[in-house]
Amino acid sequence: MQSNSVENPTQAIEIQNAFFIKLGQGGKWEAESIERGVARIGWSDIPLGDITNHNWKGIERELRKEPKDQGAATRDFKALRHIVDSTAEDVWITFHKSRLWWCRLTGSIDEDHVSKFRGTVEGWSDLDIHGRRLLTADLPGRLSQIQRFGATACNAPRDILYRVLNDELSKAHMAVAAALAKLIREAEAALIDLHWKDFETLVDLIFRDAGWRRLSILGESMKYADLELEEPITGERYQVQVKSKADVSDLAEYSQQFDSKVFRKLFFVVHTPSSKLAKQNSSGNVELVLPGRLAEMVVNAGLVNWLLARSR
Repeated sequence: MQSNSVENPTQAIEIQNAFFIKLGQGGKWEAESIERGVARIGWSDIPLGDITNHNWKGIERELRKEPKDQGAATRDFKALRHIVDSTAEDVWITFHKSRLWWCRLTGSIDEDHVSKFRGTVEGWSDLDIHGRRLLTADLPGRLSQIQRFGATACNAPRDILYRVLNDELSKAHMAVAAALAKLIREAEAALIDLHWKDFETLVDLIFRDAGWRRLSILGESMKYADLELEEPITGERYQVQVKSKADVSDLAEYSQQFDSKVFRKLFFVVHTPSSKLAKQNSSGNVELVLPGRLAEMVVNAGLVNWLLARSR
């Protein structure tokens, strides 16, 4: 049976050895294995008795009958031994529906009308120790790339898997994150020194970098918007109002004038908000963009050099 539970969240998920397993050729047994809480394997030509009796010499001879690829036979033999010898202290992973799944094996090799298989201790889980979904796109590359492995099973990077399952960050990640946070803080401080015309241009560049098309001419005389934009995929339209300085009364005025029948959202962008405005949150169709978030957008859009050139 499939299990989404996690181990005791007060205790780390320990890993003696880490392995990857491909659940059937082309992943044909993935869904059923995860649903039933088993790890299905092939080796249909190897008698179950030879496996349960650990007749490794006989098994190796059988696997080496095809002399054209002895390297593949060696990998196949090692993979089968890993699966058979694995204890509940080991962690096995696979990939299904863009998620990483993990389990611990239990019992001995068994067989049914589908294939040979081993049971799992508590089923397969796609959650880390804190219950967060293990999406493949969020995994370190050295871990996610294992899903391209062509054979049945192989070793997985134990230290990386330990960090992922226990929701820990690498030293490199923490160092880069700290440097990025400092850069965003410095960019926020630099925004204040921009001329109002440069500030308008910067906001325009940020939204256009996101792929939105500008429908209006920057700075033309529209009373309640500086930019009108179109999202090219959906065709939805947005307005942007850019203010060097503003307070809550300005926000209220522009919010009241916003036409939600024509535009999906108004972005109210300010680099020097009043103390009261700085405490406000976005509401409804009006999204407030204050210096902290704006600085993050500058960094993410790759506009740091542009900001440097205009804040000398």
